[in-house]
Amino acid sequence: MADKKRVLLVLRRMGIGGIEQATKTLATALESAGHEAHLLVLKGASALPSDTPFQTHHHDVDRASRKGLGRLCHLADKLLLTPLIKQSGFIWRGKRCSQEFKRYISELEDTYGHFDLILIRGQGAFENLWAFDDERTWRVVEAVTGRFPANAKGRWLARALYQNKKLLFVSRGVEKEVGQYLERQGVTPLRSEILYNAVPIPAIRRMATADKDLHLHKPYLLHVARLVPVKNQQRLIAAYHLAVNQGLEHDLVIIGDGSERRHLEAQVMALGLAAKVHFLGQKDNPYPWMKDATALVLSSNFEGLGIVLIEALALGTQCVACDVPGGIGEVLTGPQARLLAAPTVEALASKMREAVTDPVTIDDSMVKAFEAPRIISDLVALAPETTDVFYAPST
Repeated sequence: MADKKRVLLVLRRMGIGGIEQATKTLATALESAGHEAHLLVLKGASALPSDTPFQTHHHDVDRASRKGLGRLCHLADKLLLTPLIKQSGFIWRGKRCSQEFKRYISELEDTYGHFDLILIRGQGAFENLWAFDDERTWRVVEAVTGRFPANAKGRWLARALYQNKKLLFVSRGVEKEVGQYLERQGVTPLRSEILYNAVPIPAIRRMATADKDLHLHKPYLLHVARLVPVKNQQRLIAAYHLAVNQGLEHDLVIIGDGSERRHLEAQVMALGLAAKVHFLGQKDNPYPWMKDATALVLSSNFEGLGIVLIEALALGTQCVACDVPGGIGEVLTGPQARLLAAPTVEALASKMREAVTDPVTIDDSMVKAFEAPRIISDLVALAPETTDVFYAPST
C-alpha cells in the first residue's frame, strides 16, 4: 500500500513509566492502522510479551560503542573530559553512541527495509543519540530535559540536545515551557509540532469491564500514578485529610508504586487516615477501579499531557487536578475545567468536595482529540515526502 509507513520508536530502556507506556500504545496503534512499527530499546532487554503486535529490538549502543578504539575514547571521556567539564558526559558518550546507532539502523534496514520515520523519546535517549540526525528523525519532548545553567557551558550543552533538531511536543503546555527554556539558552530547533499521546480508548473500555480483585463498600476517589516526588502525593493526602475534616465521606484509593510509598504511608498513619486511604500498589489493569470511582484526582507538579486524565474521561469518570505547567489544561476543558485546582492543599481539597457535591457530566467529545486513529494520521503525515514509498527489505 502506497501510504504504509515503517516507523522506528526509540527508548533508552523499557520500564513502567508514562513515556514507555505511551510508546507501546503508539506502536500498537501504528500496527492497527496498517503501518509497521518497530520499538528499539537502547539498554537492557525490551521486557515485552511475545505476543506484542509490533517488532521489538534491543541494542546497547553504549556498550557496543566501547569496542576497539571506542574503549579508549570511553576511558578518556570518563577519566578526563567529564571530570574536567561537569555535566558534559553525555556529549562524549553521545558521539560514540550516535555512530553506533547509525550503524545499527543500517543493519535493521538491511533486514526490514527503509524507515520512514524515527522517533526518539526520553532524556536518556536524547543524550545518547544527540549527534544522530537525518530528515526522518523527530525527538518527542515530554518536558524540559537537560535543564542547564544559563551560561556559556549551559548553552553549549542545550544546543547539543536541541539545536536544529525536529521536536514533537506532547502538548502546547510543554511547547511553551520548553520553548521559553530554549529561548533563554539561545537555541533554535529546526522545526516543531504538537502531537498528543495516543490513548487506546476502545481497549481501555474493554479492560474496565474486568472484575476488581478487591471491593470497597463505600464510594471512593481514585489516584493513579507512580509514587514519586513530581506527582506530589503528599499534597494529595494533605488535601484529602482537609476535605475529610470538612465533611467528605469518600475513601481514597491510590494505585501505583514508587520511591515515595513508605513516606506516604507514614503520612497517612500520622493523619489518622489508615482506615480511609487504601494503597493498592501497581496494577496492570487499573481501569475497573477508574470506571467505578466518583472522581480521579491528580496532584502533580507537572504533567506533559496527563494521559491518566484522558483514560478516566474515556470511562465517564470526572477528574480533579492541579492547574500546573504542562498539558493538564488541554485535557480538562469545557465543563471539566471547573475542577481544576490551584496547586495548594486548600484548593485541591475544595475541588475534591465539589466533585462529590456537584459532579461534572462526562461525554465522549472530551476525548476525541486523543483517539489513536487521529494521532496516527497526524504522525505519518510528518514523514518526509521523499520516503512515501514503503520499501521492502533488501535481498
